[in-house]
Amino acid sequence: MKKILEKKIGIIGCGTMGLPMLKVLKKKNVDVTGHDIKNKSNFKKIKNCFIENKFSFFRQNEIIISAVRDIKQTLEICEGKNGLFQFKEKKILIISSTLSPLFLKKLKSKAPKNISLIDAPMSGAPMSAKNASLTFMIGCSKKQFEFILPLLKILGKQIKYIGPFGQGMSVKVLNNFVASCTVVAVRNVLSKSNSFGIKPKQLLDVLKDSSGQTWFGNNLNGIDWAKEDYDKDNTIGILEKDVNSFLDGINKNTPNNLGMQNFQKALIKGLQNIPPYRKKN
Repeated sequence: MKKILEKKIGIIGCGTMGLPMLKVLKKKNVDVTGHDIKNKSNFKKIKNCFIENKFSFFRQNEIIISAVRDIKQTLEICEGKNGLFQFKEKKILIISSTLSPLFLKKLKSKAPKNISLIDAPMSGAPMSAKNASLTFMIGCSKKQFEFILPLLKILGKQIKYIGPFGQGMSVKVLNNFVASCTVVAVRNVLSKSNSFGIKPKQLLDVLKDSSGQTWFGNNLNGIDWAKEDYDKDNTIGILEKDVNSFLDGINKNTPNNLGMQNFQKALIKGLQNIPPYRKKN
């Protein structure tokens, strides 16, 4: 059996995460190609390793990393026209998007036996994808994990095996719920600090060395989406989607009192109405 780096690898979803991942693999001389819903003219810098036709992309690659945005796009690549599930050859789909764990289980139940699914959601934002320092949370068998590990080690610094299929995604939506809380909290206090006579920059400097430190606050000026207002199609909108994935995954028998329910609803409202951040402050 060939080692994973000897196989043809494809990345579907060449956006803010998938594109830099493809470039990292290319620099390491991995046999990698990309595909996206946008046409080839949008990817001139990688035109020699971009396959515009989805059927040709799936036919060529045995290992596919999915970095598409959401459930709708995931269903399209799996079950849509010329989708992956129509192929008879053995292939592995590594799902690195953040999706509902419940959806993931349903998707696996529909996958043909020749298509192996592995959940490997990633954390770290585009800057981590560019410098190959992503964190991956893996859900699969231990044998599958050992097989894909050399590939993920090129793309990330922290590769965490969580357990069977679906558990990687469960950890990711839990993580992103916490991360979403910190994004709203940091943006909120930065927008209010002037009313206390404190400049936002001064507040950030203190937060980094205090109990209020967060990944978002610590890396604010290096995160390309830090200044974004809410839009359902941008990163803040993706965080809203991730919070809903968390809510979707809560077991009905899990205690979730009214206070927590209100907090969870308020978090979504907070993302939708996130206070503006201006770097000049």
